[in-house]
Amino acid sequence: MNIETIGPTISKASTWLMVGSGVVFVCGILAIVLPLTFSFAIAVVIGFLLLVGGIAHLIFAFQTRGLGGFLGHILLCAIYEIAAACLLANPLLSVISLSLMLAIFLILEGILELALYFLMRRFRHSIWVLIDGIGTLILGIFLVRQWPPATPEIIGILVGISLMLSALSRIILSLAVRTLRPAYAA
Repeated sequence: MNIETIGPTISKASTWLMVGSGVVFVCGILAIVLPLTFSFAIAVVIGFLLLVGGIAHLIFAFQTRGLGGFLGHILLCAIYEIAAACLLANPLLSVISLSLMLAIFLILEGILELALYFLMRRFRHSIWVLIDGIGTLILGIFLVRQWPPATPEIIGILVGISLMLSALSRIILSLAVRTLRPAYAA
């Protein structure tokens, strides 16, 4: 497989990744701006965010299956979807229970992002996947160490930071992937 044969795949995948990452980034900002609101409706809001994030990972996995990291994105999709189902099944869970579930989710996401980095490390700017993994892992560990949370706002803030980290790493990686296109002679 050479750059000429994967050019259309790269173009299609990077466009969808940019759109999905933009949506995730906006959701991250909303989580930080409205942390108390998130503490009351966190299960429903985060459940739907994780559902969308899982779908985005699934789309990205199939759009870039020739580039490597397919299994990593499928596993990320599965983790997102399982967490979404748990949160949406009973939206009246207490904030304390939810914070522990989110801590576990963030730790698992961080571990999978680190594994994904090692699969993609040969690509330019893959360091952003590593930064996302480390940052998400730190947020999960922080939430576990602070459990039960002293304030309900902390959940919205930490989830917002995690969403923004993921979106930023995917945007930068998508921009780097776009530069892989061959230069055509005019």
